[in-house]
Amino acid sequence: MKKQSIERCYREAKERYAALGVSTDQVLRNLKKVPVSMHCWQGDDVGGFESMDTTLGGGLAVTGNYPGKARTPPSCAATSKWLSL
Repeated sequence: MKKQSIERCYREAKERYAALGVSTDQVLRNLKKVPVSMHCWQGDDVGGFESMDTTLGGGLAVTGNYPGKARTPPSCAATSKWLSL
């Protein structure tokens, strides 16, 4: 989705919430105060940073071998929007 489209949709949603008495600006300010904990699978959804030369253990089982898959945590971080939130 293009930035202009996202901004237009947000403006429309903001107007709809304002009609209900909700200030989205205030909601976003409040949300900035809420700590967020990311589950271990959310940064590398579909696949993990598994080692191909090991067997599954008692932890998480991950799969995935799609083109462009992040192979390391820094690779995932370089393309992850959630880190900037």
